[in-house]
Amino acid sequence: MSPRYHFLNLQALRLQGAKAAKNDSILKAALVCISVLLVLSGCAMTQPYGSFIQNPSPAFSQYSKVMADDVADQIGRLYPAATTQFNLRHNANDLFGQVLIDKLRSDGFAVLESTSPANSFLAAIHSAEDIGNTNSTPISEENIQYPGLALGYIIDQSGDLYHVSILIEDQQLTRAFIAQSGQIQPAGLWVWKE
Repeated sequence: MSPRYHFLNLQALRLQGAKAAKNDSILKAALVCISVLLVLSGCAMTQPYGSFIQNPSPAFSQYSKVMADDVADQIGRLYPAATTQFNLRHNANDLFGQVLIDKLRSDGFAVLESTSPANSFLAAIHSAEDIGNTNSTPISEENIQYPGLALGYIIDQSGDLYHVSILIEDQQLTRAFIAQSGQIQPAGLWVWKE
């Protein structure tokens, strides 16, 4: 082999090394960008629902019943019972949610409770056999169409003031309640936002 051939091989190796380093840095930058976009899209897509009351008072069970009854009465004024189905957007694993579901059902509404696991990671790892899928195509909660209106709620507290928001499809009903002397009562009128 001639020395010139070795020199050309060394030059080719250097060029390949420079290209590989450049490709690695581009790949790393693309991976970082994709990761950031996935995190941001996850934050934008998940809306919090449910009860955000940290340490409920002993009277909260009574408050939940009064607020849930008032919410169900307002829903009954806006939607006809016996012909309306609500599909809960989230698990109702708090007292207010359970009382609201029971009240809506006793008033004649159909309520489909959320069946998705509370942990979205667990929902993502269910296999086709686990969910009874025989043709091995993935089924997600978003792909299943239910014949009702999407229903969600948010309840939180600031001192003696309780704030309840009911979300039906893309509309929002909101009302504040105030707790005084062991009783709770509405602190204002219902606000409807479309």
